[in-house]
Amino acid sequence: MNIIQGIKGFLGTSLIDFPGRVAAVVFLSGCNLRCPFCHNTLLVSEDQGLEDLRLDELIEAIKRRRKLLDGIVVTGGEPTVHAQLTYLLRSLRTTGLTIKLDTNGMRANILKILVKENLVDYVAVDMKTSPQRYPRALQAPADAAEQLQETVSFLKSTSNLEYEFRTTCVPGLVMDQDVLAIAKLIQGAPAYYLQQYLPTHVTHPDLNGRPPYPREVLERFQEIARPYVREIGLRNL
Repeated sequence: MNIIQGIKGFLGTSLIDFPGRVAAVVFLSGCNLRCPFCHNTLLVSEDQGLEDLRLDELIEAIKRRRKLLDGIVVTGGEPTVHAQLTYLLRSLRTTGLTIKLDTNGMRANILKILVKENLVDYVAVDMKTSPQRYPRALQAPADAAEQLQETVSFLKSTSNLEYEFRTTCVPGLVMDQDVLAIAKLIQGAPAYYLQQYLPTHVTHPDLNGRPPYPREVLERFQEIARPYVREIGLRNL
């Protein structure tokens, strides 16, 4: 199979997408959320006119860079909405590289399958805001909080799997009480990262140009979450 629907982009080398590793990045289209601060708006829907990349050419491009790479990141969009994701990951396994999956954690059943079949080595879960705010703020299903809890519980139960949680600190969407709710949900997790919001090219026009929080606000968020997780860090400052 040379074409898998939804492979829309490829970055040969990244130093920022896989902690501690040089990685290639594969971008998939489609998403089950509608985040107003999304930077990858062309990937959210599957009908944006972007051509699908050939799988054989993707694998060959990665193998050519094999000596320069430590891993591969599969991101989106939301990768877990793709019916052919397991086939893609099996194909990427042939490169011999470590695989990281970026996900919003809304499809715990898919994540369980991927981990059981040893198709991912590292999982990064985006916690957007308080789980209770998901349905209204992100057009998420009514059971969003339950899905997130299932994902968190599953990751905590795994062994030999690296994982992290992270939150982009969007003014108005992420506040003190939201950080506290997230931290309590993921209590005991090995790592939680608070990421600075970049107010350009986002989905909702009201957020374009909105000033990000100053550093001291993110540092306050960091102190709120610190008692609940083993490692709490700041990114993109």
